[in-house]
Amino acid sequence: MALDKNCNINRINCDDYTQVDFSEYRGDDLFEVTDYFSAYLEDATRKGYMVYGNPISSAPVAEFTVYDNYAGKERNFLNFCSYNYLGYSFHPEVIGEVQQTLGKYGTGAVSAPLLSGYYDMTKELENGIARFKGKEGAVVFSNGYGTNLGVLSCLLKQGDVAVMDILSHASIYDGARLAGATIKVFSHNNAEHLERILKELDTKRVIVCIEGVYSMDGDLVDLPAIVSVCKKYGARILLDEAHSTLIFGKQGRGVAEHFGLENEIDITIGTFSKSFGAIGGFAVGNAKLISYIKMYARSYVFSCAIAPHTAAGILKVLELYEKDKSALKKLWENTRYMQSELKKAGLDTGGTQSQVIPVIVGNDRRLREISRVIHREGLYTGVVTYPAVSSKRTRLRLSMSSNHTKEQMDRCVDILKNTFEKLPL
Repeated sequence: MALDKNCNINRINCDDYTQVDFSEYRGDDLFEVTDYFSAYLEDATRKGYMVYGNPISSAPVAEFTVYDNYAGKERNFLNFCSYNYLGYSFHPEVIGEVQQTLGKYGTGAVSAPLLSGYYDMTKELENGIARFKGKEGAVVFSNGYGTNLGVLSCLLKQGDVAVMDILSHASIYDGARLAGATIKVFSHNNAEHLERILKELDTKRVIVCIEGVYSMDGDLVDLPAIVSVCKKYGARILLDEAHSTLIFGKQGRGVAEHFGLENEIDITIGTFSKSFGAIGGFAVGNAKLISYIKMYARSYVFSCAIAPHTAAGILKVLELYEKDKSALKKLWENTRYMQSELKKAGLDTGGTQSQVIPVIVGNDRRLREISRVIHREGLYTGVVTYPAVSSKRTRLRLSMSSNHTKEQMDRCVDILKNTFEKLPL
């Protein structure tokens, strides 16, 4: 149903709309849409669909404590939602390092990195990430979204072209938009479509943007085919390894290492909010490129720098990871087991090849009903709807962890199987 000024605000049925309807609404007043959206939220809350925004009151372990807004009390939930793939956010040695550094430096950097926000711990982290990734230089941002935003907006100019996989993260799209660049989109992982686009361009100022692991589908980029096409047409390559750093490759450097193509990537993006269990982002590449980004990336220059104690915790993670990869081994054991059990239960997990496992639901209405039921049953997952994914391919997104037990995984599968059977398409 189209949202317009003739809609009765007192009779809005949330089942008739998606969030896209409100983002595209244009009233006479800029704030008019908030009245309609508030009515939409109120109806969704009454029906038990608002499973977002329940405050978490424990560490993001495999089974955590959540204040249930509907129950009006704290409850234990199975946690298949956090990006804490290797459990480093609550590792005792990481916490100890952060606490010790916190006492020395205080709670934050309290300045932009080009002023007084660049600490010895920041420099040490940049050197550590560059060394780990096998690159000349690195720059550390205060968040992952800001990394893509800053890198793309400073490298691209009006008239330049950013060619991206249709499933690329919002931060990649937004970075190219901020630069005023022309955006071209190719079908997911389709090197032939990419080649048709590159062949028709009349400029050499082109960057192709891809992800190592796609965050909504869990599949890997077809890097060999895409690199081959990019090299043929002289296009630069940006690879976002947010969900693949510390997970793929013999040394954990990501999907580029997994395919043996690290030297073919012009700039690699990553985050500290996934496998590292912290917050922040980074870009690695040749030294000249990194120096340029540090002076021109607006989300770096005009944002407060990453906190010293955060940098210290990430450095400790690197140290632990390079000495012991048992958590990674356990993550893959859990991932393979979960993928197998979900398929045995008759659930559609798409083409996942990673610790990110979608469970395809279908239409938005069914997703809402399923999310309401699994919330009641004590299962916390990502509830992903349009426009993040196709309106016909809405899904639950499971994030696996090295800390999940077989019992917890079995309980998760049972809840999903029973719920999907009760709520068929």
